Amino acid sequence: MSLAIAMLLSYTPAVLSLQLILPLSAYQGDLIIGRTDPGAKIYTKDNRLVVAPQGYFLLPVPRNQKNDIRITVRHQNQARSQDVRILAFPWRTQNIKGLPKKYVTPTTTQQQRVVADIKKVHRIRSYSPYPVPLFLKKGFIKPLNGPVTSPFGLKRILNGKPKQFHSGVDLGAPLGQPVKSPADGIVRMVDNNMYLMGKTLILDHGLGVTSIYMHLDRILVATGDLVTQGQILARVGKTGRATGAHLHWGVNVGLTPIDPLRLLNRSFP
Repeated sequence: MSLAIAMLLSYTPAVLSLQLILPLSAYQGDLIIGRTDPGAKIYTKDNRLVVAPQGYFLLPVPRNQKNDIRITVRHQNQARSQDVRILAFPWRTQNIKGLPKKYVTPTTTQQQRVVADIKKVHRIRSYSPYPVPLFLKKGFIKPLNGPVTSPFGLKRILNGKPKQFHSGVDLGAPLGQPVKSPADGIVRMVDNNMYLMGKTLILDHGLGVTSIYMHLDRILVATGDLVTQGQILARVGKTGRATGAHLHWGVNVGLTPIDPLRLLNRSFP
């Protein structure tokens, strides 16, 4: 027997040991939390995801995502992929009437303020993600105890005019009720004069997860503050485009909004 044939017969394929832990399926608007080997690189198509030192990574499912998502991990000359099946969610439509005209069809000058405000929020959400997932240990709680008056993902019609879908959840509450931090985080933005959003606060919870609180009456923290779950951040208000006192609570991963309510009572790995 030749040496080449002997080597071929004795060859044993390497066992694939690269870790990739993912759910089998997720709904539109969900947050996918996965885990891989520390130091590995995670990709979806051509996008590279941030991986925490412990190997955790996050993937938000956009509201309008129609196709399954393939996730690929590469590490130490190994690679593997897995598909997450994306399930459709039954989104509803909401009609809101009686809003002041300036908040539905703003003038050119007012629209310039709206665009500037959106750019400011996008800059905060586009920062290099804080690598530590501060929310994993204790998860999320509701920022206040109040009824859901407008859920995430609604297609909104304001004064008869179709608008973008609702990117957060509205919680009904009386003026001045305390707003608590739903998870540990860092205050990234405080703005007392946004045109549509009113007095607004943004927290950074790590790995690209940020939460936003709009229409506030008072803000009790400052940019750069470290906050803990349950800490009082602000008071409910009705500033900006609001028909009455309530809290708009939104959660994003990067620039992608997800349903905040699906983070509640959730066990994280």
